[in-house]
Amino acid sequence: SIMPWLETKTNRPAKEWRQSIDDRKKLDGLYECVMCASCSTSCPSYWWNGDRYLGPAALLHAYRWIIDSRDESTGQRLDQLEDPFKLYRCHTIMNCTQTCPKGLNPAKAIAEIKKMMVERTV
Repeated sequence: SIMPWLETKTNRPAKEWRQSIDDRKKLDGLYECVMCASCSTSCPSYWWNGDRYLGPAALLHAYRWIIDSRDESTGQRLDQLEDPFKLYRCHTIMNCTQTCPKGLNPAKAIAEIKKMMVERTV
């Protein structure tokens, strides 16, 4: 449900789809995830709601695609996460961040998605 690929309506360039240095830096700390699921298995919210809560690993990946400057489906991606369980079961316990072997911060990515949800309704 997180659509882990670029969604575009415009024609793709013939060669590479380049990003500015600043846009590329926004992805640091997101694309390095190896989907080991250490974060998800350490999350109490995921233990109790694993059938409906996407969990830290999936939401970290969702955020990676949401903020990619080359993607044109941010609204659609956020719409898919607008659910009481998919996103909002995160209570920032931070176990995910403490257990990540790559030193990533899924809780921050989840908080940023929540912030984007609020900003688009204001």
